Amino acid sequence: MSDRQAVWCLAFGQTFVWAGVFYIFPALIIMWEADFGWSRSEITAALTFAILASAIFSPVSGYLIDKGYGPQTLTAGAFLGGVFVSLLFVVDALPLFYLIWAGLGVCMAFALYEPCFAFVIRTKGVQAKKYITHITLVAGLAGTISFPLVHFVSDFAGWRVAILVFVVLVCCIAAPLMWFGANNLRQDEGAAKALELTAAKPKTHRYSFVRLPVFWLVAAAFTLLIISHTTLINHLLLLLQDRQFDAGTAVLAVSFIGPMQVAGRLAIMFGARHISDIAAVILCFAFAMIAVVCLMIAEYIPAFLAIFIILHGGANGVISIMKPIVSREILGAENFGVKSGVQAVPYLIGSAFAALIGSLLWNMGGYDLVLKVLLVVLMTGMLSLILAVRIKRASR
Repeated sequence: MSDRQAVWCLAFGQTFVWAGVFYIFPALIIMWEADFGWSRSEITAALTFAILASAIFSPVSGYLIDKGYGPQTLTAGAFLGGVFVSLLFVVDALPLFYLIWAGLGVCMAFALYEPCFAFVIRTKGVQAKKYITHITLVAGLAGTISFPLVHFVSDFAGWRVAILVFVVLVCCIAAPLMWFGANNLRQDEGAAKALELTAAKPKTHRYSFVRLPVFWLVAAAFTLLIISHTTLINHLLLLLQDRQFDAGTAVLAVSFIGPMQVAGRLAIMFGARHISDIAAVILCFAFAMIAVVCLMIAEYIPAFLAIFIILHGGANGVISIMKPIVSREILGAENFGVKSGVQAVPYLIGSAFAALIGSLLWNMGGYDLVLKVLLVVLMTGMLSLILAVRIKRASR
């Protein structure tokens, strides 16, 4: 199997895992609310448990990838994710619902982007960016698969049958694809030499990097960025309603964020030779800030909503590729799986509580305050990344 075929396997494997393990939650939440009678806050708490469980186990996943167990990690995470999804078929009590989603969160730590990209970086080294780009271009369509499929199958045979369809997709298609893709992605000569040189170095403690300010500056930068993105995504419909946009326009705007993410990934794929990776990430922070300003102006000039969607979606799409690449460039390749896993802890915790933080800010001062705080958050994140780059360059 060639590298190209292996990457296609990983790309489609990631697509089906995202569709069947992650996006199944927002796709089925309305049906669960109607069927079980639980409140929306009770149901959404399950996703918070899942993300927190993922944060806890991400360093374990990174450690296994560093030890050379990438194929086993990705495959087991996907297959067990499908097993936990199958348990939703028999769920009838809220505590069991929470336990299942906590288990799914653990599987996410072993099967989604973070471990997959850590494995690709370990295997391909500096060449990893083009492989990660190809994977995200395909996997970005996971929601496009999940939502219509849930709607069609549920209308025909009920949501429990839809669960079984996703179990088949994840266990019988995604997990084997992850296995074949990960096992057949050939080790790049440069990456192999880097691993040999790392092994030849005097041994340092595996977690010694947590004592370095540069690590926490990078972690803070990407955590603040995901807090901004998650807050906006979860509150955008409510925010636009508050700004007197009609429901049809609001839904259309939200639906275009995904395509803009793909457009951003295509742009960075074709324009990578003209801009450095770090400059691209700093530019993403700038675009994200301009997008928030456009959202403020959209209250008075509605056309600025379109600019917000383009900039916000494009920046988020590029970051999903550049986060692991720039982290490796600044933090180094040694023990990168563990570094990526530890970095994911604040990142995922920020994502888990971002919507709640947005709600608290809204209670204090409405969405005007939310947007102002997000501007400060993004500015702080960009400055953190710039400071990390300067410290890294000074240390050289």
